[in-house]
Amino acid sequence: MDPRIYPYSPQRDVYRLLELHPSAATGEILAACRRLTRAFHPDTNISPRATQEMQVINAVRRVLTDPAARAEYDAARWRWIAAANSAPIPRYPRAIPSAPPRAISHQPSAVERYLRAALVGARAAMSALRLPRCRECRMVVDGGDSFCAACGGRLLTSRRAA
Repeated sequence: MDPRIYPYSPQRDVYRLLELHPSAATGEILAACRRLTRAFHPDTNISPRATQEMQVINAVRRVLTDPAARAEYDAARWRWIAAANSAPIPRYPRAIPSAPPRAISHQPSAVERYLRAALVGARAAMSALRLPRCRECRMVVDGGDSFCAACGGRLLTSRRAA
């Protein structure tokens, strides 16, 4: 067990360090380690901590590429998460406790981000094109009226001034 990685704590979570999901494949782990190596290698990084950072990166790569060591790390990680989630909540807390760290969420891909942005844009365009309706009878009100001509009720939606 490497003291730079064990015992598990959220501040030293190797998946967060590598910016990977805990179910990442070995190829993804090696690619992330190479990316960090390019940034922290002592030959290219003049920081006094570059050597220490490289030692951590090498320890992470050793642990996550060895199936037995990775299983042991994942078990320690899940034990810590389970213990943090099952901690009793005081009946009348004096201070609001900070939320326990959550498992790393899925990072959306570029396609997912593009589709989400397109959906937000489409919703904004549809709301801008929405016709004003009466609150009571739901009739479409033409023109710049504030009240429905059929029932005299106020408008449900109105056009925004440009």
